[in-house]
Amino acid sequence: MQALVVGAGVGGLSAAIRLARKGASVRLVEASDRVGGLAAPFEVDGLRFDGGPYILLDRPGLDWAFRELGAELEASVTLLRLDEVYRVARLGGPPVAIHDSLDETAARLEERFPGSGARYRALIARVRAVYDDLVPLQRGPRPSALRLVRAGALRRAPFLLKSLGTVLRESGLPDEVCDALGIWTHIAGQPLDRAPSPLAFVPAIVHSEGAFTVQGGMGRVVAELHRMALDSGVVLELGRPVRRVRVARGRAVGVELADGEVLAADSVLSNAPGIGTYLELVRDLPLRAKRQLAGLPLQSPGVAAYLTVREARPGGFLDFRLPPTGWCRGLATPGAVDPEQAGRARLLGPVAHDWAERVGPSGQRAYLRALLNEPWWREVVSDAEIVQTRIPVEWGKRHFLYRDSMNPVMTAKFMRRGRLAHRSPFVRGLYLAGSATHPGQWVSFCAISGILAADELWEDACGGG
Repeated sequence: MQALVVGAGVGGLSAAIRLARKGASVRLVEASDRVGGLAAPFEVDGLRFDGGPYILLDRPGLDWAFRELGAELEASVTLLRLDEVYRVARLGGPPVAIHDSLDETAARLEERFPGSGARYRALIARVRAVYDDLVPLQRGPRPSALRLVRAGALRRAPFLLKSLGTVLRESGLPDEVCDALGIWTHIAGQPLDRAPSPLAFVPAIVHSEGAFTVQGGMGRVVAELHRMALDSGVVLELGRPVRRVRVARGRAVGVELADGEVLAADSVLSNAPGIGTYLELVRDLPLRAKRQLAGLPLQSPGVAAYLTVREARPGGFLDFRLPPTGWCRGLATPGAVDPEQAGRARLLGPVAHDWAERVGPSGQRAYLRALLNEPWWREVVSDAEIVQTRIPVEWGKRHFLYRDSMNPVMTAKFMRRGRLAHRSPFVRGLYLAGSATHPGQWVSFCAISGILAADELWEDACGGG
């Protein structure tokens, strides 16, 4: 069986490895000149930087993915467990710090907000119990009421029908703490009341399995997947953008490259942006489907500046600022915990996708300049020098993104609807991997999505589907 995988991001690499180890002949084509997609690192003057939005590691999910691919995560990369995971500060106020230790986090919250320590512990215990019931659904195809029943977790349906904002407010914690716990929603540029409730799992995972980064950067995960793909016999071709997926009698039969070459295959698995796969690569999609897909809100990769620094706040790793209005800002200083990344930092500025499209490159650059002129981040690092910057339009060109977007915004509504299916409902023999098919943007979710898409492809191929 000849499988063709489009896109060598984390999801595409994982899918290719999975299929090759099951016995398929796998060809993987990537539009850019490097593997890894948004997780790909880059170098400036001999210093390696993590390029994309991935900062923290979901160890349980990536552990599972590596085992499914026939490897052990900790034998492949060195993990660094974080003590202070992140801090979130509002303008003019002291930061709320989330630590690895539940006891330390609760004690510090109690000092600042009397009564909050016990409320925080109760929230963590409650969402951890829900997480334990629902985690199997993260490692299977699209969630549904039937899958809840099969997992014995139907009683968790009311939780899934809530928003993250509702879950956090029910805890009775102050707004400052709720905002700190919902920082990953702020990064996506959406309010807490639109975000899915499972985002409340993050602090519960931090206080149990821990929060990790990778020694040397997230690019080490990409490098390991790249090695595994080649060792598995995957034929990898870089600099080969796809113009369209070829369909005959309702079935994907290969792809046409930008240079006009046609590559035939029994099945096609796309790790290109999910919406872009349908609206740009597949022809003759039903009009109703086109309208629904085009109407999904998109998440921008935001603006970023890559810095060399002399010193960073001791023990720090992530600092966020929430202004009274507008989007949050973030500063990652991995060198504070990883000697291999000493002297490097990354300033992150999430923006709304519709705003970025409206203002264009000039408005995006003006916003980045404004962030660079803010004083708060220079209080975290010293002697900072800017070595490279990126704005949404540059992300789009570098990574062949659909409308300069990362993926659909993971709203509560989108999650409950089931996300984009791995097995295309429109074209037989077409499968999708990537963050549009899974509830998150962590590296682990991308890897899991590739494995699930590959499994559905293989099941259909073996069953004659």
